[in-house]
Amino acid sequence: MGTMNSPADDDRYAAVHGSAQFKTLRRQSHAFILWASVIFFGWWFLGCALATFAPDFFRQGIGGPMNVGLLFVLLSFAFVVTTSAVYLRYARTRLDPLSERIRADLEGDLR
Repeated sequence: MGTMNSPADDDRYAAVHGSAQFKTLRRQSHAFILWASVIFFGWWFLGCALATFAPDFFRQGIGGPMNVGLLFVLLSFAFVVTTSAVYLRYARTRLDPLSERIRADLEGDLR
């Protein structure tokens, strides 16, 4: 059995969606995601371009079985882990407090 949403609840959620706090939360979230995506895909396209147009560069040995191409792939994994950690910290320090304020305003004394 589900709960029934009243029109008043719908109006309340619509008001929150249009509020300045919610717009700030979305803007901050989208700004981080945009820059992280630009940097990551730039790195990825750089790797694809180097592998395509400079394959000899990717084949250069660094030491033992390691070459530049393999190092590039390993750095890509490290970059993903680092980006995830940075986002978690950003969300914890910037996004979560704002979302908690929005939730508290929305729920009032229910929480």
